[in-house]
Amino acid sequence: MLVHIKRNEVKFISNHAKSTYPEECCGFLLGVAAQSRTIERVIAAQNSHPDSRTSRYNIDPKELIQADEESRRLCLELIGIYHSHPNAPAQPSVFDLEHAWPWYTYLVLSVQRGKPIDIAAWSLSDDRSQFNREDLRVADDA
Repeated sequence: MLVHIKRNEVKFISNHAKSTYPEECCGFLLGVAAQSRTIERVIAAQNSHPDSRTSRYNIDPKELIQADEESRRLCLELIGIYHSHPNAPAQPSVFDLEHAWPWYTYLVLSVQRGKPIDIAAWSLSDDRSQFNREDLRVADDA
């Protein structure tokens, strides 16, 4: 799947990740899902994992509902989740595999020593056995 995102939205995610480092940040991807996915807006969420926030994230279901309501208000869809991986690659972990949903795109941002390094898009296979890398296209803002 092809995923489009504007550079400004990547910058937002990067700034969020820098502000929470060395803990993982997380948030929502709002946009349009058709033959490709276009991320129009990102919304930050709080990492509510009770412990291990340097290697885990959890999003309060109330925030998920609020993001879904915001997406509808903007005539968009909630199409995915983003999160950072402090001092780890921009690829899903085993924890991510165990907690992901097949209908979302997942953006994972690698943050090394507090500096965002790489971002990648992933989707979970329908049988939940693995993540598949998606083609992420970052465009200049209009």
